[in-house]
Amino acid sequence: MMRARRRVQHPGPATAPRLTVQPCSVRRLELTLPAGGTVLDTVAAALHGRGIEAAILEMSGAALDPLVYVIPATSPDAGHVAWYSAPRRPDGRGRVERAVLSFGRDGAAPFLHCHGIWHHADGHRGGGHLLTDQSVLAEEAPVLVWAIQGAGLARLPDPETNFSILMPFGQGRPDPDQARGLLVRIKPNVDLHTGLEAAARAQGLREASVHGVVSLVDCAFEDGRFMESFASEGFVRQGRIAGGRADLDLGLAALSAEVFEGRVRRGGNGICIACELLIVETRA
Repeated sequence: MMRARRRVQHPGPATAPRLTVQPCSVRRLELTLPAGGTVLDTVAAALHGRGIEAAILEMSGAALDPLVYVIPATSPDAGHVAWYSAPRRPDGRGRVERAVLSFGRDGAAPFLHCHGIWHHADGHRGGGHLLTDQSVLAEEAPVLVWAIQGAGLARLPDPETNFSILMPFGQGRPDPDQARGLLVRIKPNVDLHTGLEAAARAQGLREASVHGVVSLVDCAFEDGRFMESFASEGFVRQGRIAGGRADLDLGLAALSAEVFEGRVRRGGNGICIACELLIVETRA
């Protein structure tokens, strides 16, 4: 029996439009980050040194010492629908299994938002929201970068959720020689598949890959599993739009600290708070 999709009530008004779509261009880069600095400082230096102001990054295998992160938690007051746990700082060197990072700015400063799955030194497998200004790269780390031109991500106050979150905005001009892209924010309680497909359809994109960071209210998987968690820290493990139809495989950390992953069911997954997604047109 299919469960009814749950909605969350944020403290502020649910304003229109419920979908923000910023056209851009995208180029794919493979970089190796040096060891020794925080993830935030190292990524910012690497990208700014190449003239990149906004990007989605995908990381696998990076060693972090310390590894510092939080998981979603209930809010201590009525000012937010959810909050963060106390920081988790396991002993020893952690290692990233998969993580996705959104790079933008907070005022004039670089800003990095990261959700992922990782392993503690003792073998425990966890996930959540990486504290990129405290986690340090213990070894060189390869990253895949989707560099964005013609759009940016700025951390701004959001009256609906009462959080400051990354939001797309226009920045310069897209490069016509690069792949077409769309930087997308889907607002709370809007279905993830529905929002992505509407964004792609409005810009005439029918074949594309999907990358980025999300938070969901619960999650229904195609194989029948169900994550019951009114807030989560998630990321796209693999995503595509084929013939205008979205197909998404996500990794998620729940309020319970349990990690969930797999292909998610259409129509069963509303956005909770964060949503920073990049659609990149697939060229023949």
